Amino acid sequence: MTTLLAVGDMHLGRPPTALPEDLRQRQAQLGPEAAWQRVVSEAIERRVDGVLLAGDVVERSRDFFVAYGQLKSGIEQLAGAGIPVLAVAGNHDTHVLPRLADEIDQLHLLGRDGEWEEARLDDLTVLGWSFPQPQVRRSPLDTLDGTRRDRTVIGLLHCDRDQADSAHAPVSGEALKKAPVDAWLLGHIHKPDPLDEDRPIGYLGSVTALRASETGARGPWLIQVSPGAVVADQLPLAPLRYERMEIDCSELGQAEELGERILAECRSVVGRLNELDCQPEALGLRLVLTGSTALGSALQEVADELAADGRSWEEGGIACFIQKVEQATHPAVDLRRLSRQSDPCGLLARRLIALEDPESDEYRRLVEMGHRQLDPVVRSREFRDLDRALDDRTVADWLRQAGLTALNRMLEQRGATK
Repeated sequence: MTTLLAVGDMHLGRPPTALPEDLRQRQAQLGPEAAWQRVVSEAIERRVDGVLLAGDVVERSRDFFVAYGQLKSGIEQLAGAGIPVLAVAGNHDTHVLPRLADEIDQLHLLGRDGEWEEARLDDLTVLGWSFPQPQVRRSPLDTLDGTRRDRTVIGLLHCDRDQADSAHAPVSGEALKKAPVDAWLLGHIHKPDPLDEDRPIGYLGSVTALRASETGARGPWLIQVSPGAVVADQLPLAPLRYERMEIDCSELGQAEELGERILAECRSVVGRLNELDCQPEALGLRLVLTGSTALGSALQEVADELAADGRSWEEGGIACFIQKVEQATHPAVDLRRLSRQSDPCGLLARRLIALEDPESDEYRRLVEMGHRQLDPVVRSREFRDLDRALDDRTVADWLRQAGLTALNRMLEQRGATK
């Protein structure tokens, strides 16, 4: 069996964002440089046969010296253990990664000048293509030789999948499937794909959280290649992790109990993270308050105070902090009773009830209106990493939550909370 460690977007030189003030002095322990050192240590410990870097290894050209020192140190450690490093350049490091490869003997850059290139690793071939300039509007697959090789082929590519108008090497998912390649390891999109199919094709994701919206597991992927099989497993080695947590506020007797509820949920998450072989140094919590409650604005005030505190606390050896609190609770009201009123609250209640009935004409009308407003937003480049599929149920849920929030505020304005 041949084993590889595959790394998605690393962005050396880019500091992590959204940290509380007391953790900013620890940026070096939480950023991509620390993640890279974790990757190097893991590769050496596992004695992998190669490390693959899927582009955007460096944030930008001015990070040349920072990247040179960190990258060279890690690659020299890998070379000392007999582990080769193969990379492709992405749109961020189009110019700087080739320069770094010229300075670091053990770094093999595949596909210079936008030409496909092969490299042999044991019984498999790594096939790669690098950005020749920061913007490439044609598909790199247009120039790929379609000849089937007599050994396993791993494709390494930085690209924009299923975005035909992209300036960052647009490729179609269908073209990736048709190519004579046994697995495609992709860079560019920071949200990792599952890569759990018999023929893995997808994004590796960022190696550590670079912004607060990059929630969930981050880290390199262990690629195990045996005759007729390629298996990919993510190793959650990121030093900084963000988690989205829903906090059910239905049972809170008073708003001040919110802090204790958050701590309980945080301990549960930390308990799971402590079971990992390599725990994060810091955990940012993106909280969503849910459930039915009559606490209304009082709950929001407490939530705002907790979010504004701006300090971390230690839980199970991990520095935890609240990065964001979103209120998605709904008022403890009888919508059926309220719907009999002829005022705006009654009209909104009737529409909320309709959103619970997918068979009704009003449900279909409201969802269609929602699609017209929301689809263009979700398809925009800024929100692609969120990976929100806008089916009818998702649109209805968003409309319902927005309606409940509005109803809660309307009832508070008129002095009614029942």
